[in-house]
Amino acid sequence: MKAQLKVLPLLILGNAMLAFAVCAFVVPYGIMLGGSSGIALTVKHFLPGLRLSVITAAVNISLFLLGWAFLGKKFAATSLISTIIYPIELAIFESLPLGDLFQEEVLVVGLFCGLLIGLGIGLVVRTGGSTGGMDIPPCILQKYLGIPVGTSLMVFDTAIVLMQVSFQGLRGVLLSILVIMVTSVAINRTLVSGEKKVQITIISPAYQQIRQEILDTMDCGLTLLDIETGYAGQDQKAILSVVYARKYPAIRDAALKIDPHAFIVANDVTNVNGRGYTISRHSE
Repeated sequence: MKAQLKVLPLLILGNAMLAFAVCAFVVPYGIMLGGSSGIALTVKHFLPGLRLSVITAAVNISLFLLGWAFLGKKFAATSLISTIIYPIELAIFESLPLGDLFQEEVLVVGLFCGLLIGLGIGLVVRTGGSTGGMDIPPCILQKYLGIPVGTSLMVFDTAIVLMQVSFQGLRGVLLSILVIMVTSVAINRTLVSGEKKVQITIISPAYQQIRQEILDTMDCGLTLLDIETGYAGQDQKAILSVVYARKYPAIRDAALKIDPHAFIVANDVTNVNGRGYTISRHSE
């Protein structure tokens, strides 16, 4: 509980950045988005009488319940805060005349929109939380069918964006491409993206306890490596695991809780093949 309260300001700030970008840039300039925000924008186009915040809340709550049912309450809990906070902040910004802040500076709009969205998502996921929404169905497909999260997330987002092409026009398409590019860079710079993976190496005498904690509560695979400590020359084992970046903070914190002196190294991974990624974790 204390850990959740500690990161609450970052979760609020991250969701506020995303909500502000949607109300100040996305809606006024017809920028296309993927995810639950993209679904909400599509629904609002055909049902203009509905508030964007209400549609977003309905979509996020539905996906939250889906995640609870198929992925368990521990996973759903990571997206609970954003499921509640984001629609509230969206409603606040939606009531302000933000669309009048910028006039014809389209390039500036694209750059700042992408930057705010990327930083907002990055801050949320960096805390170990989740933005909820459309990252839940890909996680379900990965768990039950072995389809990589990045692959299905790209398919879902592409389909959602294509639904908006018909009514946003050429300027909206070109501006959206710029926003997507800037968003991708901003997310990577804040150490988080849906597809980004991290290789974690943990060296600790308490490796058995840490190993069991990861297997029992993190739903991650791992490998034990035979090592010899450099100073004492003792035979020991190191834990090696490759996980999606959003899981890294939880694994790091769990390891340090068991052994505050654990030696932990994390490296970016550009490609992973094998069980749990390109093939099902439960295949023969």
